[in-house]
Amino acid sequence: MWRRAAETTPDRAQRWVRDASLQAVEMNGEFVMMGVDQGEYYAVKGVAATLWRHLAEPRDLDTLCALVAEEYDVTPDACRADVAAFVERLSDKGMVVAAA
Repeated sequence: MWRRAAETTPDRAQRWVRDASLQAVEMNGEFVMMGVDQGEYYAVKGVAATLWRHLAEPRDLDTLCALVAEEYDVTPDACRADVAAFVERLSDKGMVVAAA
């Protein structure tokens, strides 16, 4: 049902969700995470924290862009490249998985 995101190519139709093995806590609008498999700590804030919050459920890039546009003064098209790049970085680090 789930596979590592690195095995797929990020595209607009693919749905992404947080890797359940990451331990995360939200503090003052910032997420601090520890990746047991990755052996690293991560912290995200601002738009990145918003995206991380929305990745609690499987979402495709269009949905993520629409959610960011609702919260920030930006259009979905204007933020699409940044959202895709962020999801790709998360994928490369094994922090999100692709829903089958």
